[in-house]
Amino acid sequence: MGYDIAAGTMVITNAWAIGRDPSLWNEPEEFRPERFLNSPIDFKGLNFQLIPFCAGRRGCPGISFAMAVNERVLANLVHKFDWALPGGAKAEDLDITECPGVGIHRRIPLLAAATPRSC
Repeated sequence: MGYDIAAGTMVITNAWAIGRDPSLWNEPEEFRPERFLNSPIDFKGLNFQLIPFCAGRRGCPGISFAMAVNERVLANLVHKFDWALPGGAKAEDLDITECPGVGIHRRIPLLAAATPRSC
């Protein structure tokens, strides 16, 4: 933009303004996280397309904790329940067709019945 910045000058970028610039973002003031669905960007904040949610070294400080908690919840669900397909369905009958997206997921969601395990 025609600016001359001397070497060694500290430049502070206004990420708040960039994240709310309507010429760069579609409806930036609206909370619509689905706008990032089917996007190849990484949710851990290493891609600067996620500046509205913080990115780089200044990203979410709790993301490691949140991922550990999610893994623990999933491990407890797997450990504490017996899982079966509803309606007497068999594993051979499942459609395992995949859909592209941020992560790979099934085209037809898996439904499973959980029964508490007796200890």
